[in-house]
Order: sequence, then C-alpha cells, then structure tokens
Amino acid sequence: MIQFIQGDTFDLIKNLPDNSVDLVITSPPYSDIVNYGKDVSTKKPDDYCDWILPLFKEIYRVLKPSGSFILNINDKCEGGYRSTYIYDLISRNNKETKLKLYDTYIWHKRNGIPNGGTKRFRNTTEFIFHFCKDVKQLKFNMDRVLQEPKEITKKPVSFPGKIEDGFRGERKERVMPDKVRPENIFRFSTAAASRDNLIKHPAPYHKELPLYYINLLTDKGDVVLDPFSGIGTTGIACKELNRDYIGYELNETYNNFAKKRIEGILDDKYVVNQYSLDDEFIKSYTSASSAGNELDLCCDDIMRCYARNGFNTCGGYKWKLEKVN
Repeated sequence: MIQFIQGDTFDLIKNLPDNSVDLVITSPPYSDIVNYGKDVSTKKPDDYCDWILPLFKEIYRVLKPSGSFILNINDKCEGGYRSTYIYDLISRNNKETKLKLYDTYIWHKRNGIPNGGTKRFRNTTEFIFHFCKDVKQLKFNMDRVLQEPKEITKKPVSFPGKIEDGFRGERKERVMPDKVRPENIFRFSTAAASRDNLIKHPAPYHKELPLYYINLLTDKGDVVLDPFSGIGTTGIACKELNRDYIGYELNETYNNFAKKRIEGILDDKYVVNQYSLDDEFIKSYTSASSAGNELDLCCDDIMRCYARNGFNTCGGYKWKLEKVN
C-alpha cells in the first residue's frame, strides 16, 4: 500500500504504533537554504536541532529493532564560514535520543550544480547518515549490493611470508573474490538528471538514492516511512520494489503532485523552449535531455537556465521551461 498523507509530520507520526516501521528514509528541509512553499518554514542553523530532534525521538519509537533511519542532509555557508549545525545535530542526537549513529556515507552528485566562490572548491557532495535502533538485530542485505571488483584488483596479489628465525617464508598469493563490498561514497545523480519537466519541488533527490537503501535495508512487504515526502520520490521507489509506503508532507501542492505521480496522472505538461538572445522563439523540446542531444549541449546547463539559481544562457541561446497551453 502506498499512502501520501498531507499534514504536519510531527503530529502525524504520533499516530503510528511502536515498532511498526522497517525503514525511515528522508531528506528534511535544510537549514534556511531553499523555499519549500508558503506553508513550510525553514529553520535557522541555531534553531535546527531543537526543531527536528523531537521527530528523531518519534522515529526511534516507531522503528522496529531491525530497522534503519537514513538521513540525507547538507550543511551551508553562513557569513563566509561553514555552519556546524549538522555536526551539532549528530552530537545532540547521541546524547538526547536512543538512535545510534551506525555509519556515514557520502553522496557524490554526478551532475551537481557548480557553486561556491573563487576561494572555495566546488561542492558536489552531501551527507547521508545511517542510524539504527539495535545493531545486533539490524537488517542489512549486503549480498544485494556487492559489486564487481575493479579490473586492477582482479589479478592475484602476493604477500611476503612471515619472518621466522631470521628467514622470510614463502610468498603467498591471495585472489580477490568475485564480488566485493561497495565503498561508502555513492555516486547518485541529482534529480535534474532524470527531470521530466514536471518537477517543481526545490530540492528533490534522485530515485536512485531511495532505491538503493530500500533494497539494502528492507524486504518485500516491509514498511517504509518518509516524514518529509515532498513530491513522492521515495514512494515511487517503494512501488517499484513492492514495499508499503507512508509519506507525510505539509505542503498540499507537493502532496497532490505526488499522488498524481504515483498514479501516472499529471495534468500540467511542460516543454523546454529555445530562444535567441533577442528573445525570439526557435524551437520546443520535450526535455532538456532531448535539446542537449540534438544540439550537443550539456542538458544540466540547459536546466540551469530556468533553475532557481541558474545560468542566463547555454550554447548561445536562452532556455525556458514553459507550460503547454
């Protein structure tokens, strides 16, 4: 069953029974960075922990002993310096809730938008924190995510033998296994990489991210909760993997959009229109990808022309995302 419920997650989660959820996965509103709609207020870094930690306590209550909580979040620069509110959140969680920090992963965004100034490196990563309730009972299906080893590591490796009585023993060879564990750096795309010109949420993550963790940490029929459901990307992933899903979203527009996405019913259709620098219409494309392929341009750069903080032009043209009348 896939459920999209509109309302305040801090209130709605209280209706869930104890030990009823197998996985909580979410990307909450980041601190004071983007606008999530008129009904959703973002919090200043100094207020962020006080705001979200009560939800962490509820997440601990509803998680099964074998369950996990996957949190995607990013920091920000303020006054020229990196804010430490994320590190404060992790530290305070360990002191004020019973959730345990199990591991930390890095999301390397393959097509992240360039940012930062001339004295700062390009920021193409975000944090993914993995919390659990009981490490001894933690469900973790490593066999589902094992990878082919890199070609250079497939060759047998020899190691010097032990030194005994002043003499080194014979060298021993070790052959790499057929499958190896993944690294803790994940190269998921951003949502822009698969954007269908219908997504209006300011910070959606790509479906690859929830698909990976749902597959890793749950089984068919398990219950997945996203307390900040947005436009329902986690729900789409759950439908594909035959998991039950509960999504809470305060913004009614996003919640209604999520329901249409899951049902395959989308009223508004958008196209990417190409204009000259003098604003003369040239051509319509079904997506930024199709425009990029035809003109040999980077589709991400085209999308940045109509993004919230985008470029002005790409390839000597202006680009606009416009509704089909």
